[in-house]
Amino acid sequence: MINRRQTLAVAASATLGTSLNAFSQTGKWPSKPIRVIVPFAPAGAVDLLSRFLGEKLGAELGQTFLIDNRPGAGGNIGTEMVVRAGGDGYTLLIAGSPTHVINPYLYKNLSYNPVKDLSQVALIASAPNLLVVNPGLGLGSVEDLVKLARSKPGQISFSSAGNGTSGHLAGELLRSQARIDVMHVPYKGQADAITAVIRGEVAFAFVAIPGTLALVKDGRIKAIAVTSAARSALVPELPTVTQAGYRDFEVLAWYCMSAPAGVPAPIVAKLASEIDKLLQQPATKDKLMSLGMEPNFKKGPDFISYMAKESAKWGKVIKDANIVAS
Repeated sequence: MINRRQTLAVAASATLGTSLNAFSQTGKWPSKPIRVIVPFAPAGAVDLLSRFLGEKLGAELGQTFLIDNRPGAGGNIGTEMVVRAGGDGYTLLIAGSPTHVINPYLYKNLSYNPVKDLSQVALIASAPNLLVVNPGLGLGSVEDLVKLARSKPGQISFSSAGNGTSGHLAGELLRSQARIDVMHVPYKGQADAITAVIRGEVAFAFVAIPGTLALVKDGRIKAIAVTSAARSALVPELPTVTQAGYRDFEVLAWYCMSAPAGVPAPIVAKLASEIDKLLQQPATKDKLMSLGMEPNFKKGPDFISYMAKESAKWGKVIKDANIVAS
């Protein structure tokens, strides 16, 4: 979905495509409240991050950041609203990997192109998943899980919060890289997916960290790995799936700020600069870690390149596994 030609086009438009009229107004920005559309439900990770950022950026820029939750269709509804909002810099989007690199493959008739129709401000943070198993299986490592799956082809299953979710894609990536035959069982949400592991309805799951560590400490589920490329400060005691021998295994939920295409480059640059400064503050890192995230700042071509790599990786996983939106 995101190729080199599109990448170059985005870079060119960021520097050359701004109209003189819009550019001349950037010195006055912001002069009124800024609407931040969050294309997911309240109280979730994206919403909590958005409210934190909105408060801090509002204080720095002297205007209120109004959080507007517009959930639906895996984040597509809210994202489409931003695409149609116009490029005056007063409508922003905080979303991430589903809307920017996964949904273009899951939804056949997506009305927006995340590269052409959005100006990417910055990558803000990322969050690994935990690989958890039912304690009764006696598994202590990724190697143990793979060995079990190979001994019972087609009989071992994993749960997720639904088709195309991070947990589903992580399971499919492990299936592909470990060359194991496992079954996917989608549930209505992460809580149900975790309950399925606890009850032994499935053997394992890839799940978000918030709300899960307490269950691990209680012994109701067992965490055997984390899905970041290197060990995570969130769970430093856990090895990575990469350390089990799967060198290209990295699964991160990530969160970013975007704006409609055509927003003047100085506005994009100002927002990126403010986010960068905010992420360097120890209190911000502590806040993100409390949300199960770590700072992961990228802007400009670096962020576009990262999106391209993520798009290529997950596009292949989705196509190979024939995943469609549920």
